[in-house]
Amino acid sequence: MRVIAGSARGIHLNSLKGNKTRPIQDRTKESLFNILSAVVPGSRVLDMYAGTGAIGIEALSRGASSCVFVESDNAAIQVIKKNLEVTKLQDKAQVLKYDVFEIVPYLKKNAIEVDLVLASPPYPLIEKSLYRDKLLSLFSLLCNKHIIKSEGIIMLQHRKTNLEISPDISGLELFDTRSYGDTQLSFFKTTSKQEHSL
Repeated sequence: MRVIAGSARGIHLNSLKGNKTRPIQDRTKESLFNILSAVVPGSRVLDMYAGTGAIGIEALSRGASSCVFVESDNAAIQVIKKNLEVTKLQDKAQVLKYDVFEIVPYLKKNAIEVDLVLASPPYPLIEKSLYRDKLLSLFSLLCNKHIIKSEGIIMLQHRKTNLEISPDISGLELFDTRSYGDTQLSFFKTTSKQEHSL
């Protein structure tokens, strides 16, 4: 596992033992950042389910101005910090030990606003409709609380499936999907007059 491009290009990242995390494949990661090439530079990023921090670190390496890493596992938190040190990107990062569903009050209290959310939850969780709806509701809350800026983008990585937003969930629109083998990247935006294209 390595950083593909940018200031930390070629640096190998520490990984977690066991199967607690499912690192994004290099080919998929490269495709993701090719899609977001016009979005990442200068952006403020929120990396949810950060795992080893590989996606957020890739964003920082490619010119994102800051990244907040949210992870609930202690071992993963330590790996993220090590990876930030080895890539010399720690000054642009904040690592938070939180459950993703408990992060909104902290973000609001500290006036943290982001332009890009990168979310890579364990695939089996997204396949449970209750969990999926809960996560999409969280995305909607981030939009409605203006934590995600009006032109902001959310990327959700999951196993290939038909992803629908419940009519009960407001302020969120699925506007693009890309598939890579078994993996699907779904892109959401706030529902506003601003047009998004990737």
